[in-house]
Amino acid sequence: MKSVIKITTVGLIISMSILILQCEGRTRFYRPDLPEQLCAIGIIDIDDTTIYDITFWWHHDTITFSRSIQFERSYQREYSDGLTDSLRDFKFRISNEYGDMFIYNTRQPTWNPEVKIPLGLSFESGKKYFFHGSEKNAPDISAEITLPELPPPLTLLSCKDYLITLKNPSDSSCHALFLNSCDPDTVARTSEIEFSFPNLNPNSYYAVLLIGNYSDSKWEWGPGRGSNFLNFSILESNTYGFFSDLHGRRTFQVFCPECFSYIGFMENPVRAYFIDGSKIPAETCTLKLLTEYANGNILPDSICCFQVRLMSIPEEAYLFYKSLYTYNLMSDDPFRELVNINGNVVGGNGIIALCRSRDLIVTISQTGKMHDPYF
Repeated sequence: MKSVIKITTVGLIISMSILILQCEGRTRFYRPDLPEQLCAIGIIDIDDTTIYDITFWWHHDTITFSRSIQFERSYQREYSDGLTDSLRDFKFRISNEYGDMFIYNTRQPTWNPEVKIPLGLSFESGKKYFFHGSEKNAPDISAEITLPELPPPLTLLSCKDYLITLKNPSDSSCHALFLNSCDPDTVARTSEIEFSFPNLNPNSYYAVLLIGNYSDSKWEWGPGRGSNFLNFSILESNTYGFFSDLHGRRTFQVFCPECFSYIGFMENPVRAYFIDGSKIPAETCTLKLLTEYANGNILPDSICCFQVRLMSIPEEAYLFYKSLYTYNLMSDDPFRELVNINGNVVGGNGIIALCRSRDLIVTISQTGKMHDPYF
């Protein structure tokens, strides 16, 4: 999924007039010739109550919330009255063994609703929870989820920061707006973060995420404020894993395609690194990750610390993303075998999962702003 938000700048420091242009799309998990079914995608981190807003502006296009479920129908059609809304009389509820905990319903035609789980709704590890959804023109869906235990604590082994010279500097770098120059930026910063966690339960499944947090920004309301999910690569690990886009999370990059013209925001999926606890060869899993920032495109532009997030995810979620990874790996092979992308949604498609998370706070050695060649 990719979305572009354009923000036209009239006065860089004094005032801004904002024009937002958003183009939406969504990865599909089904063939268009399948019968109409509800599709639900929700990876709910019950320990993450942060509302991520990288821009700190008053629009909602760059807000990310980790406690939501997205719904749509697996076959879109136009109704006889001309409406193109995909869901009618949509109802959704969450319950436990004692009864309903949360109920959402709307009689109005709804296009791909995103249901936000209230922050006050609490869950307990080891307990079972039941999800049920329905709408007028498709079979009901349901899912049963057992909340996993909190993941083990993480230990920082090393953190190294480097200045690097970009071989192919981006022409859309926004440093030009602040440096009073139209030359693309040629310098960026990278951080190598090595950490470990004990393999307390080999039957557990994990997903690793990275979040960058801002330091004092040069412009009070300029880009680079807030917190943002960051993509990364794995340099070293004693455990096999794989990357896959994690739904419900977004990462934003800033771009300036024309010198002093406008600032825009590019929305991209967030990649998580998935690990099967039974594949950890020793008592401890060790990983070293690499991320690049301060290159004129990555937000925040000035990072004071990282959050390395370890999520405990249910087995069903791990297998769902493993099948997506396998499908994408084999998508260009004309002789590939059929890959079934199966989740835990009975009567429909997708995955609904409750997860737990623990963060490792890593403070980096950056001492200057992104424009300081000695930072």
